[in-house]
Amino acid sequence: MAFDSQKRTERAKNGGSCGYKNGWYVMDLKGSNAQIGYDHGVMLAEEIRDYIEEVHKYVWVCMGIDYQYAREDVKRLSDGKISAEMVEEMNAIATGVNNILQTSYDIWDLVLINWMEGWSGYAFDAALAYQHYSQLVENGSAHLTPPVRAHRDHCSAFVATGRYTTDGKPVMYHNSFNVFETSGYANVIATITPEKGHRFTMQTQIGYVHSMADFYIVETGKGPQDRVAITETTIGGFNRYNKDGIPEFDRIRRAVQHFTSINDEGDAASFVSIMRTGESGDYANTWLIADYRDNSIWEFEEGLEFYNVTHKPSNDEKPYFFGANYPKHPQIRNLECSNDGGDDIRRHQGARRVRLPHLVEEYGNKGDINLKTGEAIIADHYDVYDESETDGNSRTVCSHYNLDKREYMSDPSRPKPYQPRGAIDGMGVDSNLAADLRLNARWGSSCGAAWFAGEFLEKHPQFDHLRPFLHDRPSQPWTVLPEVKK
Repeated sequence: MAFDSQKRTERAKNGGSCGYKNGWYVMDLKGSNAQIGYDHGVMLAEEIRDYIEEVHKYVWVCMGIDYQYAREDVKRLSDGKISAEMVEEMNAIATGVNNILQTSYDIWDLVLINWMEGWSGYAFDAALAYQHYSQLVENGSAHLTPPVRAHRDHCSAFVATGRYTTDGKPVMYHNSFNVFETSGYANVIATITPEKGHRFTMQTQIGYVHSMADFYIVETGKGPQDRVAITETTIGGFNRYNKDGIPEFDRIRRAVQHFTSINDEGDAASFVSIMRTGESGDYANTWLIADYRDNSIWEFEEGLEFYNVTHKPSNDEKPYFFGANYPKHPQIRNLECSNDGGDDIRRHQGARRVRLPHLVEEYGNKGDINLKTGEAIIADHYDVYDESETDGNSRTVCSHYNLDKREYMSDPSRPKPYQPRGAIDGMGVDSNLAADLRLNARWGSSCGAAWFAGEFLEKHPQFDHLRPFLHDRPSQPWTVLPEVKK
């Protein structure tokens, strides 16, 4: 059934609107956290319900726990740690959905989906779940060992400025690559005008109060140059978690909305300070930041105990940063990570560690980086290990594990041959789009290749247990969103 933008928008009570374009839900939300959340909930009620109900099945099939256990676990780990702002907004999302569909969701349904990556990948304790379900434990005869955790890592990204870009101002691109079974609802572009704090546009997921894909453009002042763009790539092999910390999804939303500087010493409201206060380590990232106020760029590598911030002005000799899921800072790499893959070009971290800077410098040394060449970089299919152009595989910037035989797989704990995983989008911004809080977005593979679950599972039936969670992604064009200047 076609998405009826008018009917969905008519549900909003606080000036919100919702449309659909080339695979993207496009929302405009404004007001208090309660008003933002309520309009979000009523306008995307059906999709939020579908997502929550899908998670009911997912936690059983992919984690071995029932939904009630999942709810109680996220409550145990996060109750009292989530900010009042985000509690208010998630409660309002649940209320909006319930009012439209007569469901009975509450905040813990919303916390579960919002914290899915951080909770399932870092905070969830499989040994504790084993104790909960095991008859051996009840009989006092179990010998438990700590769970082996294989953290997922995601995304390719770069930011360039100065002599590397066509206009001397920052250009930023990112793609999210993830397992497909958790990625079916990441097709939302939302512009939020909060009652307090900065107005911003983000790529996000249905029912989320944060981006998760982590691509933001933020309005910091009244001038068209008063913009800051933010993205990240996760740190591969990160193995630390602080159960007393604040979930990352809460910290990043507040950091984006309320930061007053990027990294001023002594500024408790700087982006770095907000992210570091209550550090949990549950979604460790290398953050890339473009400041259009002076056209400088930043790299903030965030571990648990350790972090590193590097700033480059626009006149830097090599005015770019890139992210490829490997830890750069020596203390993070050696003391908080293991098996990170950064030195192994048979793996996606090592291969993109070589390919991404090569591409950025190839275009940048000619001053050719702009929106169009950024699309080409983020859709690149060259394999540095095979030294060949490909249709895409696990090692390419536009990642396609689903096409990869994995004959060079060097670590049996890593993704398996043809795993349904890879790039699910593309996202970019330059100074002109930033001025209007707009993004250059592509839903589906960064290269535009279509993917259909039924066809894939017919060829690779070993993944049929994932069928309920796999969503078709037809080929879509690059599209500037929101369509209308805000």
